[in-house]
Amino acid sequence: MVAEKFEVLERGFFQEKGPPEYGRQDLGYSPGGAQDQFSLATGNILLENEPWAPALEIVLPPRLRFLEDSCFVLTGGGFDDVVLYRGGGGMEVDAGALPVEHARAYFAPAGSIIGFGNRVYGFRTYLCFRPQPKHRGRIVGRSRGAFHEICRWPDAEGRIRVLPGPEYACLHDPKGFLATRWQISVDVSDMGLKLHCEQQLGGQTDMISVPVNDGTIQLTPSGPIVLLRNRQTVGGYPRVLNVISSDLDLLAQYGPLQYLRFCSVTLVEAQAVARTKKEDLERLRRRFLK
Repeated sequence: MVAEKFEVLERGFFQEKGPPEYGRQDLGYSPGGAQDQFSLATGNILLENEPWAPALEIVLPPRLRFLEDSCFVLTGGGFDDVVLYRGGGGMEVDAGALPVEHARAYFAPAGSIIGFGNRVYGFRTYLCFRPQPKHRGRIVGRSRGAFHEICRWPDAEGRIRVLPGPEYACLHDPKGFLATRWQISVDVSDMGLKLHCEQQLGGQTDMISVPVNDGTIQLTPSGPIVLLRNRQTVGGYPRVLNVISSDLDLLAQYGPLQYLRFCSVTLVEAQAVARTKKEDLERLRRRFLK
């Protein structure tokens, strides 16, 4: 277990996350896994791990002590004033304090402590690490670069792209839905995001429960809900739209009270985005392949 590699000195909110696990949806278990799979993969690539190697998915930052010599990198959402204290004692500046940059690989001797400042962007941060690294010399100092420098696949206007869902006809004003600047409510979890609604979006808002997917947008009486990777496996509200699989990673970085916008794409366009995203990851992997 990844969490067993650390001692928690101050509690936060974090979970160990890795790959989705398929094959149990008939029993009510969603595949789950890391909410932002792209950030997980890029962090692991920097460390020469498998892309799906488990990491800590952090929402509220803890203070952690490394229990083994490790290389690590932070990806996903970013914090200011992240510091690695390598003296093994307290949090004093003279105890080997080292500022930690986002998306750059560092070496943490056993006993080192990592502390976080305030979140400045995103909602989920990934602490990827490699215990007792065999190739420490060539890993430390590697930088992935800023997200916009390595990615060609996100929408140029920062919108979340969607496809029509099975009950798309229940959405009486699709153009109005897509034109709306939606605010995410404080009712946020790994299961989904509830969107604030100020307009009448459709008629039917309940039905016999049917299967749902990662990214399904359901139309409920109190407004739309966008399902994330820890969703339920069936739902009893119309599935009016579905976020394309690539943009689920972007959606995972939205938090309470933030605003988002949607745009409609075709299946062919969604497939092209998925190919570009795969190419961006492969290009990053080749960059560090020796």
